[in-house]
Amino acid sequence: MLERQPRNKTDFQPLDWRRSDRDDIMARIAAAGLIGMGGAGFPVVAKLRSGIQYAASTIIANGVECEPGVNADRALLRHYLPDVLEGLRIAGACLAKPALILAVSDQSIYQAFVDKGELGITCRLVADAPSNGEERTLIGSLFSDEIPTTRYPSQCGYIVFNVATLFAICEAVRDGSRPRDRLVTLFGEETWVELDTKLGDIGQTGATLRLGSTATGRMASNDDVVSLTTNAVEHGIDDQQRACIHCGWCDAVCPRHLPVEAMLRQIQSATRPITLSSEVNACFECGACVVQCPSAIPLLDLLRSAKREVENERRKQVADLRFQQHTVRAAETIKQESITRSTRIETRRQW
Repeated sequence: MLERQPRNKTDFQPLDWRRSDRDDIMARIAAAGLIGMGGAGFPVVAKLRSGIQYAASTIIANGVECEPGVNADRALLRHYLPDVLEGLRIAGACLAKPALILAVSDQSIYQAFVDKGELGITCRLVADAPSNGEERTLIGSLFSDEIPTTRYPSQCGYIVFNVATLFAICEAVRDGSRPRDRLVTLFGEETWVELDTKLGDIGQTGATLRLGSTATGRMASNDDVVSLTTNAVEHGIDDQQRACIHCGWCDAVCPRHLPVEAMLRQIQSATRPITLSSEVNACFECGACVVQCPSAIPLLDLLRSAKREVENERRKQVADLRFQQHTVRAAETIKQESITRSTRIETRRQW
């Protein structure tokens, strides 16, 4: 077992979830403040409610670690597999007897599940590819079912939870404890880190830091803190960056077949606004291009910046349209008031 600080007291009364109704379980999850710990940070209760609303029939425990150099989820499954599976069952108790699937890309974890012989849960082994950790891609790999980008997976019958989220569900419901720490890959080593710990307090200060893996993490400072969505803290590679050599490797490895090099050229040029906005927004930031790039270009940093620019441009266009509509309405109102005033002036009084 990985070393973890013991908890001297609980935050809630432990709940016998097998004898509890759905509302009590979901109230406990909400009280614990649980959010998705795979990166998106979507409230767990909101996702479950969406699954109830759309009668989702399958819950997937996502144990497919797709970020290079990050093994926090693998370590969690190796050391706390029974707790993760109980968390999956607790989530399943909130829906109408859904199929429960554990998806992994590690052969040893898959074999450990098979040896354990868990009833009521199916374990599926998928390819250890950068894209398979993204929930829509994972659903496609498991069921050959394509989820439109305009819809949530729950609207198509699926709910996907990261395994760390399910572990937190288990501790909140079964043990009565809200999250106080999480398992993190810290400079290549898996360790439990208290939430809200400043990066400057965990050593290796003065270097370029990233919250997340070297490839997919976001640039951070010593004042940034470990949160529920933090799965890794690593060093950056920004000082190693060289010019693009137009090798095309980024295009070749992109699971969405996006024109990464063309997007890079446009982002780095003075051409504005960005015309490849749909392609930029289609990127789900798997980091495959960053890993493959021989020039160590921080492609995701640039793409994220472009996404913000595209979103700002979209909001500007919406604001301009609303202003134009307001101007037309205001002009029409003035016109109608003028007509009404003229009519009143011209109307002959009956006194």
